[in-house]
Amino acid sequence: MRDQMNMPDSVVTLINYVDGAGWTEHAELIVQIMMSSVHPDIESSIATAACLPHHLRTSVALFLSEILTGAFSNEQRHALFSWTQEWALASLDQ
Repeated sequence: MRDQMNMPDSVVTLINYVDGAGWTEHAELIVQIMMSSVHPDIESSIATAACLPHHLRTSVALFLSEILTGAFSNEQRHALFSWTQEWALASLDQ
């Protein structure tokens, strides 16, 4: 994502993990959680985060806390949704 420096640290951590992990189940879970957190028509169970390693669960929890408390601007939400959508579409080719 080009605008990582405008994002909270939790997002940068998760994006860096997903970008480095490739097309893994953990990366897919993170993208699904992030996508559903910024778009009202997409649903994902946050309970799936229990399948992630501890350091990722912590980052997901911080991300969700920031989303729920309104720490993200509409522009940040849009940028994050665009990134998750691009990742999801690209994963179809894998």
